[in-house]
Amino acid sequence: MRIGIFGSENDPQCLAIAKELRALGADDVLLRYDALEARLPLSVLDGRYLYRGVDVDDLQGAYLKAIPAPYAPTVEKTTGEVLADDWFASYMHSRERASYYVAWLLELQARGARLINAPHAASVLQYKPFQLQALKRVGARIPRTLISNDPDQIRDFKAEVKDVIFKPLMGGAITRKLEGEALDQLERVRNSPVIFQECIDGDDLRVMLAHDTIVSSVAIRTPQQHLDFRDDPAYADGHASYEPVELPAQVQQFCRGAARLCNLAFAGIDIKRTASGEWVFLELNSSPIYLDVEWKLGHRISRAIAELCVGKPVTPPDR
Repeated sequence: MRIGIFGSENDPQCLAIAKELRALGADDVLLRYDALEARLPLSVLDGRYLYRGVDVDDLQGAYLKAIPAPYAPTVEKTTGEVLADDWFASYMHSRERASYYVAWLLELQARGARLINAPHAASVLQYKPFQLQALKRVGARIPRTLISNDPDQIRDFKAEVKDVIFKPLMGGAITRKLEGEALDQLERVRNSPVIFQECIDGDDLRVMLAHDTIVSSVAIRTPQQHLDFRDDPAYADGHASYEPVELPAQVQQFCRGAARLCNLAFAGIDIKRTASGEWVFLELNSSPIYLDVEWKLGHRISRAIAELCVGKPVTPPDR
């Protein structure tokens, strides 16, 4: 059995999954997500996909670490970040490359390959309003939320909720507090809507779900509490520690239900656990970073992903 790994050849998470695939008796095939950017030869000959001259139509599964998307290149100048002079040509190239990759992955899925996670599911997760509604539909508690480009509505929300954070609709930026300069510049949101939410204080929890099995659930510990743990230098440098957390049965059901609604076979789920014992769901991620948890606590997350790729039942964690 051949299983693809769509990612970088130097990515430690991809390497960890490749090792687990081999332990399960599968042959791993690295498919570089930057192959076209690196000018490596890829072709479709009468519907047959060739990767660097090798037929890859027989792949029975694949782990998708990253799926390229079109982008406009920028350069840093004294006035800030601006589009590169050749941005249009570069953007068009990136658009064509992304089209090729996604069509290839969709074709693999149409032929019965198990994709973890499929492009449709991964793209849905970019649309935060949808996943928030998915969490609500399964009964999970989410922060009070306003998605708007109306400064007056946002000011009213701020006046009512008091402590408010904001972030982009499609992610890609650190969560910030709505205060000071950000509050003074609210007129800028008229160009496009932004997510505004009540700020939830508490432990940052990261849950890893493979099919219906919770394979890891931890509280993320850093020396100082940050609004967004991804912005914590200790976390970014790999100096965070993790405390295993036992999830109540109802919280586990919320995780499973939301992942199903979003068609995710593998999901990272971010939750806040407040001092009063509330479990507040923040978001789902189709390709979460997890390897630090695996190394430090021994949670076999890579093995669970490999099992999904080859079609084996996920091994429950040894408690």
